[in-house]
Amino acid sequence: MISIAISSLRRAAVTPARNMVAQRHLSVARRQTVRKLNDVLEEYRAENYSRESPKRFQKDVVRAAAVNSSCRVDIQMVSAEGIERLLRNIGMENRMSLSEIEGLMSEVGTSYISDDGQRNYLISANQMLDLISWQGHYE
Repeated sequence: MISIAISSLRRAAVTPARNMVAQRHLSVARRQTVRKLNDVLEEYRAENYSRESPKRFQKDVVRAAAVNSSCRVDIQMVSAEGIERLLRNIGMENRMSLSEIEGLMSEVGTSYISDDGQRNYLISANQMLDLISWQGHYE
């Protein structure tokens, strides 16, 4: 079961993220969640990364979320907990709930069952970059 999820994750990591997310239609609630995540991150970028390019900031965000994800595969993946920890580290934890993040991940991510029997969702670092790069794409 886990090997199937890992092979699916590997395919997700090498598939161009722009094509994968562009082909997926998000629910209205999830489009709002993507917009909210982008707004939170843009607010932080404007205050703390104003001299950096938005692309560099986005890559740093994805790297931080992937590092904070508790995933045991050999490719860079982002979990809901990784995004939650990222928001906590930048002082924006009160702006998005874990349930909002998990809802988004359930629509765009790949699910797997952890050792403790919990269903978790992961997205590739490329998918995360795609989500936070496309302002207005999910209108």
